[in-house]
Amino acid sequence: MGLPTMGVNMSKKSLFLLLIPLFIVTFVQAQSDDPAQLRVMQLSYLPELGSAIDIDLDGSVIFEDIGWPFATDYVEVAAGAHTLTTTLVDQPDASASTVLTLESGHSYSVIVNGDYSQQVTFVVVEETELLAEAGGSTAIIVNLTEQAISNVTINDAPVLSEIPAGDYGFLALPPASATIGGMVGELEYSEIFTPHANTDFLIAVRLQPSGEPQVIYHRSSRLTIAEYLRSVHEGAQFAQVAGLIAQTDILDSLAEDGAYSLFLPVNRVVDNLIAANLIPDAAQLGGLFATHITPQNLPPYTLPHYQTLTMLAGNTVSLNFGQTDSGYWEIEGVPILWDVRLTNGVIYGIDGVIEVSQ
Repeated sequence: MGLPTMGVNMSKKSLFLLLIPLFIVTFVQAQSDDPAQLRVMQLSYLPELGSAIDIDLDGSVIFEDIGWPFATDYVEVAAGAHTLTTTLVDQPDASASTVLTLESGHSYSVIVNGDYSQQVTFVVVEETELLAEAGGSTAIIVNLTEQAISNVTINDAPVLSEIPAGDYGFLALPPASATIGGMVGELEYSEIFTPHANTDFLIAVRLQPSGEPQVIYHRSSRLTIAEYLRSVHEGAQFAQVAGLIAQTDILDSLAEDGAYSLFLPVNRVVDNLIAANLIPDAAQLGGLFATHITPQNLPPYTLPHYQTLTMLAGNTVSLNFGQTDSGYWEIEGVPILWDVRLTNGVIYGIDGVIEVSQ
């Protein structure tokens, strides 16, 4: 799924990164139990008024301006019962709440779905055991429709007979491009998934106002950026750029306790550069990749707060979230296609190479 310009509130607010320390101090108290991990996927809206929400836990805001259809990063929460409330930005009467009971050391995703003028529901996914094996990827399929999803297939081979309404199922994904499909009543849907390495997909199936099924998904991994790129297998997305990065010391320079956002060309871009004999030699590659990395964790719901970014190489790049020829958000005119969330930052797949002015 690409990164569209619609559904993202552009108002200037306190950044998410400033909220994390307060949140941890408030909700993760000194105790022998491990905290729970919690993230929220935002699929709620109010027609004609907006689709960006603030997220509150037990009376304290933990995320602001989360636009449709983005998922937050994970945050640590003390085990026990908590009240989660979502409120449409600048519309305090448009809100919904649920009570979560979180277990120590467990991992959860909460999908907020629906129309605030009618009904908003919360689907809580307990995903602790969903851990991608080395070189492989996994998927959670969450059924947000009001009827069962039947005949779930991977490349036309049956894998799940049914996912009840409001429930979810787990899948192991093959290391090659795969089509995941299913049936909602008599309506068939399918989506092609490009292979990734060590990636967990959170996939939501919902019905559009037209009644047609819609597939929305989010990529993440429990690895650091360096671990992720070193684990990429042949044929997976970023395999080409990971091979080039391995010729440099860039990954060694990314501190595990640091935070980074990488804007990396997808495989087809590198393939075209190789075919045109435009890949720099190993001595220059490190400098090239330093122009594509900023030392900040900027997931998609915070990225629109920035008009420019300063990269590791010292170059400044511009960002465009308005109307573009490509239809995507852009960095220095290069389309930003999608993101993979990692434990110490995010990798954005881009459809080109960032050019640095001399």
